[in-house]
Amino acid sequence: MHYFINKETRELVIVNVYINNVCFMGSKDFLLLLELKQKFMIKYKCCNLRETKEFLEIYISHNHKDQKIFVDQFEYLNKTLACFNVATNLTSIPLPLCYVFKPNDKQWDPNFCQKYQQIVKSPIYLIIDSCHDIEFAVVKLV
Repeated sequence: MHYFINKETRELVIVNVYINNVCFMGSKDFLLLLELKQKFMIKYKCCNLRETKEFLEIYISHNHKDQKIFVDQFEYLNKTLACFNVATNLTSIPLPLCYVFKPNDKQWDPNFCQKYQQIVKSPIYLIIDSCHDIEFAVVKLV
């Protein structure tokens, strides 16, 4: 993700680029946003697909009146949890809040280890882009 700030107006433009996908957003100055987008499209010979609603499984919505942008990865999270058969309708926390994990002295099972690694690496994509509130918990699992 790249950020550009217009030196004169101090307007912010956010540009997300991933391989052959690009998304421009964030400026109150529509003409500035349009100008940067057009320069990019001419230089890299690409087309405008209009308003972005989803980018790399990040869903984007906005409130024009309040000039706010909202991003979430709720669909990605649900697909990830379903892939590993993790319940999403828990009514209580499965472990006490003060629970301390202890190292396992037993011989590890390679199949279990591989599944654990797959389960843990999936939320890493979430913490990079939108879910910083789960970052501490995910990093502790790694």
